[in-house]
Amino acid sequence: MNNVFDPDGKMMELLWKPIHIMLLNLLWVLFSLPVVTIGASTTALYSVLIKMKNGLESNLFRDFWDAFRQNFRQATVMWLLFLCAAFVFTTDIVFFLNMGGFFGTFFAMVFFGLDIILLMLGTYAFPMQATFDNKIVTTLKSALYLSFRHFGWTVVLLALGVLTFVVIWIFWISCFWIVFGLAAFINAGIFDKIFKRYYLTNTDSE
Repeated sequence: MNNVFDPDGKMMELLWKPIHIMLLNLLWVLFSLPVVTIGASTTALYSVLIKMKNGLESNLFRDFWDAFRQNFRQATVMWLLFLCAAFVFTTDIVFFLNMGGFFGTFFAMVFFGLDIILLMLGTYAFPMQATFDNKIVTTLKSALYLSFRHFGWTVVLLALGVLTFVVIWIFWISCFWIVFGLAAFINAGIFDKIFKRYYLTNTDSE
């Protein structure tokens, strides 16, 4: 009984984990405020969460900052690429829907499909950037491959993302600080499970 609240014990680890997740949530928000930094902030978030899943985190703020700084260039480039592609695809969807008719509907569906693939790609890209030391092209190719190779998990990840968005949309600030972080923590566990299969093949370093 005396060991229940041991600072290094399991009980204290369980008590601190939700607090750490909320602090990471806050760090992600603060570092994402310029918008252009969302990619680097998301990469840093997953870097710390995956370490947390494996019991490797040392200092929450230092680990987040180090990951943010080290991945800033590549993560920001990927984020801007995703933003541009999403803008083009979504604009095309609106254009073809307004056109109407068979061809308008057909091409609107094509670009909607491209938006879904882009979402799948983005779901994997930043956690991969946090885990593997690859070039941008390699990261994007690998993210696309894994999103289809592990399609069942991809569906789970996308469904969790939609559920998180709906809950935050309904309750907003009252639950954002725990729901978003908890969803990212669950995602990190899924990504860690998937990525561990490929650690030994990660040879394309920068």
